[in-house]
Amino acid sequence: MKSPKVIFSISVLLLLIYIIVLSQQFSSVQEIIPVHYSGDGGDGFGSKNFLWLEVGLNFLFLYLLALPIFFPEKMFAKTTDYLESSTEAAIKNRQLFLSVLSVLVTIIFCGLSLKEIICLSFI
Repeated sequence: MKSPKVIFSISVLLLLIYIIVLSQQFSSVQEIIPVHYSGDGGDGFGSKNFLWLEVGLNFLFLYLLALPIFFPEKMFAKTTDYLESSTEAAIKNRQLFLSVLSVLVTIIFCGLSLKEIICLSFI
């Protein structure tokens, strides 16, 4: 099984790649971009600076998830009320869940606006 720290580092790497792509393409992104979508397509519009807000929110989310992954002794209670056979197994399972969650959230945050960065900047 992969270490939760290695899996978490994938989300950090994805965010760094996204920041690099956004920095390089930011000047060619249209000033007004869709920021909300419905079944009919974009129905809410805003400034392209909203893309940096997504980066900030993703960074904050990753920071909050990093705390229990890197400092489990401070984040998890020292009880025996876990369903797993040992406290170590319980903490490892929760760290693994949080690290996979960090990757999924980063993909969602970056993936939603990547279309605006890459597609619209070349039109």
